[in-house]
Amino acid sequence: MTPSAVEAKKSMTLTDRPLMLRYQSGLDVLGKYGSNTVVWEALSGPARGSSGTESTQVAAIAPGIFFVSWIEQNGTTVSQVLDLNLLQVTAFVTYTAGSGRQSHFDVGTIEIKDP
Repeated sequence: MTPSAVEAKKSMTLTDRPLMLRYQSGLDVLGKYGSNTVVWEALSGPARGSSGTESTQVAAIAPGIFFVSWIEQNGTTVSQVLDLNLLQVTAFVTYTAGSGRQSHFDVGTIEIKDP
């Protein structure tokens, strides 16, 4: 198998794979996704230093493409589409700020880390 074919085969699963998510907003997050959890740490951006272990809902949309969603204890909601084939992430986040709810849409790249 060629190196690209091996990498393509690796990218078909999400469970227990550390992913570095680099969003266009400047937020970098290291996440390790389980079958129904994500352990994450914000390494840069406005959330730098934040971390958590969240219960997730995960759905495979197509081979190598996953929809992941969770609600954090502080009420922040995160919904992501992780495309491990193209190494792209799309996220929609809602959170409480000021006198109400705010939302943020962000896109970025994925780097698959060694477990």
